[in-house]
Amino acid sequence: MSEGTILGELAMLYNNPRAATVRAKTNCKLYRVDRQSFRHFLENQQPEEKENLMTELQTIDNAIDKIAGVKMRYSGDIIQQFRPNRSWLWRQWRGTVLQHSYKISLLNMIVTAAISVAIRRRVDCNWGICMAPDPSHVIINRMATFGKGWHYTMGLTTFILTFFLSQSYSMWRDMYNTGRKIQGRLNDLGMLLATSADRDEEGRYTPAAEKVQDDVARASRLFHTFCWASFAKSFSVLLTPRGMSRMLSRGLMTQSEFITLQGADAKSAGEKHVCMEWMMYRALKGMKKGGGIEDDEAVKHVMLEELCALRGTYAGIGDILEGRMPLAYAHFVQILVDTFLVTAPVALYAEMGVWSVFSVGILTLFYSGLLSLAKIFLDPLGNDNFFNDSVNCDIGVFIRESNAGSTRWKDGISTLPV
Repeated sequence: MSEGTILGELAMLYNNPRAATVRAKTNCKLYRVDRQSFRHFLENQQPEEKENLMTELQTIDNAIDKIAGVKMRYSGDIIQQFRPNRSWLWRQWRGTVLQHSYKISLLNMIVTAAISVAIRRRVDCNWGICMAPDPSHVIINRMATFGKGWHYTMGLTTFILTFFLSQSYSMWRDMYNTGRKIQGRLNDLGMLLATSADRDEEGRYTPAAEKVQDDVARASRLFHTFCWASFAKSFSVLLTPRGMSRMLSRGLMTQSEFITLQGADAKSAGEKHVCMEWMMYRALKGMKKGGGIEDDEAVKHVMLEELCALRGTYAGIGDILEGRMPLAYAHFVQILVDTFLVTAPVALYAEMGVWSVFSVGILTLFYSGLLSLAKIFLDPLGNDNFFNDSVNCDIGVFIRESNAGSTRWKDGISTLPV
């Protein structure tokens, strides 16, 4: 924590027990605000303003908690993991396609059952309830003719849907790989700085070497946070003035960094770009004489290559999201699958009778489920809120892992054997 940090405010905001204990390592000035004064400030706000403020602060704190690891979607994993055991997989419900598609499947089964009941009531049926309909009956014969055309569309629908799913998964995988590449670039930079840092006779970092690594690490943490905040709606609130103010109060940035990022120039350039430039500037400045990093042209060249590659990598996230799938393609697949499933009750009754109720349910579950899965893959960051309990990446894990990596390499060889 640094100067200007606020602590203990969560207990007063949400009436929850305090989540942490803070102990000062050095002398400091601490200003205490009691609950009554804090509540007095909030109560003097207009009711609507107070409610909006509390809602916004809750959203900001939720985003920060995800970064800090207080709140996790998949027990600390980036994506929901599975076990290969068959019985375990059969027992799963939350986060599966079944959870997302069972309603439409039940609806289509009800429609099929209604068609079956209507035919038996209005048509002179000469077959049993659990038997296949008589193909010589005029109504059944017409339905059978319709069913032949329906079966032709099944192959087309299956091919187009599976191809659409394959392309959607490729986009999801590209997003995941890009996130990992960003982490790799940041780790490469930390390793280069740690292994090139100046040391004293005992093999420990010089004060200048420690300072430059800490500065770059802090800038890299801000960069990675703002990078994902600019693409993921669940973190975009951190880019607002109030969001940054909250990050300041919770010790995620310094007062100087906050003031700089609030400037007009920083806003126009983009917070993530500014933080990346801080990283590059501080690393290059550290390579000057007495700056804490060995002034080696080869190291400087590799470092600049890594930083420029990092810029190109994170810029690719926007390209992936913007070009995820043309509207005309997604619209065509949606219409094709819906038409196939809507006509299934009529097409299958002539062959299966009342048993078509179950067949239609299974068909709807899998075809609608595959289409839903494809659309979930097309929203890897959960920006569309289409289905939040599935394969969306937990961006907080990306950020937390990089935050830990920002000091890993420095701490790993803080001392060397001499």
